[in-house]
Amino acid sequence: MTIMSRSLLLILLALCPGAFAKSRVASLNLCLDQILLSWVPPKDIVSVTWLSGQPPYRRAPVPEHIYLNRAQAEELLPLKPDLVLTGQFGAQRAAARLEQLGFNVVRIPDAYSLEQLQTQLDALEQTLGPLPQLLAQKQQLSALLEKYPQSDTTENPTALILSANNITYGSGMLEHQLLTRAGFSNLAAQQGIQQLGRVSLEQVIALEPDLLVFYGGAQDFAIAHLAERHPVLKRYIDSGRSYRLPEALGYCPALAAVDVLEQLQQKRVELVQRP
Repeated sequence: MTIMSRSLLLILLALCPGAFAKSRVASLNLCLDQILLSWVPPKDIVSVTWLSGQPPYRRAPVPEHIYLNRAQAEELLPLKPDLVLTGQFGAQRAAARLEQLGFNVVRIPDAYSLEQLQTQLDALEQTLGPLPQLLAQKQQLSALLEKYPQSDTTENPTALILSANNITYGSGMLEHQLLTRAGFSNLAAQQGIQQLGRVSLEQVIALEPDLLVFYGGAQDFAIAHLAERHPVLKRYIDSGRSYRLPEALGYCPALAAVDVLEQLQQKRVELVQRP
């Protein structure tokens, strides 16, 4: 390599941190699995967790060459990854062991709010480099947050999230932020619920939300979702006054938050325009 070529390489590395360190990437975290499988060329991925091969999380067939690990350090040793991604909390024993053995382990911060989501995307760019889909997601999120500033007033249409076992989401949650950014008032937060709470069907009916937001799978046979068979709630579904948050928002908001915010805003427009 000539001196000029070496200088050019150093400049590129400085401009694109992580861009040359991701030729063999492994993940010990479900969300980071999904991000790698969605945004990184398959040839650069050597391992993701076994959960990403399961039907609830599998967005597409996992390429055969990618090893499905169970977050054990020993599993990754023969794969010799250049970079191992993990979250803030899970698989810490494996991460620490890999660090002791000299592997490049990067802990990507989790995201439980829009602010943390932006921090997470910044950390991913710094680690993986300027991946086109990652940059597009960052730009879309920033543009939407600028377009839809915080709005939670009594003049807004009302919404209520109903999850399995009648769990609802109040203030202090990413789901609450998405509702209010889209121009809804979250009835759970108005009732004083912080983070997670529980509401009865009678309370849902009495609150009369303009939009009923279901959260989770649509399996009619699941006991946790029998509430949706209630005639009043079914009326919301049949009239188009319902929305279903994707399950991915719960375990990897980086792949879902932008779409959810856009779709909720469109729902708000539809409700406001109704006679």
